Amino acid sequence: MSFNKPIKPAKDIDGVRRSAFWHLGRRDHSEKELREKIGRKTDNQEWIDKVISECFEYGYLNDARFVENFIRSAQNRGFGVTRIKRDLLRKGFDSKNLFTNDNFDYVCAAAALLAAKYNKRITNPNIKHKAIAFLQGKGHAFDNILKAIELHNEAYPDDDGDALSEAVALLSRKFKMAINDQSSQNKALRFLISRGYTFSDTADAIKLFNEQMNKDVR
Repeated sequence: MSFNKPIKPAKDIDGVRRSAFWHLGRRDHSEKELREKIGRKTDNQEWIDKVISECFEYGYLNDARFVENFIRSAQNRGFGVTRIKRDLLRKGFDSKNLFTNDNFDYVCAAAALLAAKYNKRITNPNIKHKAIAFLQGKGHAFDNILKAIELHNEAYPDDDGDALSEAVALLSRKFKMAINDQSSQNKALRFLISRGYTFSDTADAIKLFNEQMNKDVR
């Protein structure tokens, strides 16, 4: 079992300075982030202000550069505007005017996330619901999500039977014989409807499943 080592307080301003340079050497920081981190080393506000001022003077701290690099990195990871704004706010930046002239293609970025997660058309209602929730979690706007799903589906042949085939495959895994009696039909209906299929699609799937089962028996 491992435990985090207690933070050793800085004895003087040089200790605060070394801590700041160590953090900045690992990655770029915003002023808010760096203040919080070196604030764990000391409660001497004069030392903190002095070190922060030096970091700006030497160019080690640059909030404009930080924001630019942060946005670019987040976009490259496929995040949408809502997620990027939220993360920037946590780092101490008001992003209200940062995306006024934003020309980044968020639809293509969202479609790339879908391509990495799904290797088929997204037509099944249940899968589509999950895809929408997935992209919303990445901070994408709903309109862009729908466009991204359309763009994703263009990469796969248009097959109206996909959803029906998937429903029959689900029934095949759950039922080992034809679904003839009312109890089994109700169970199959609840099973598929709970997975996002419409009543009509469910009825068609049960019919096709029974045809296949009866064919196999013959």
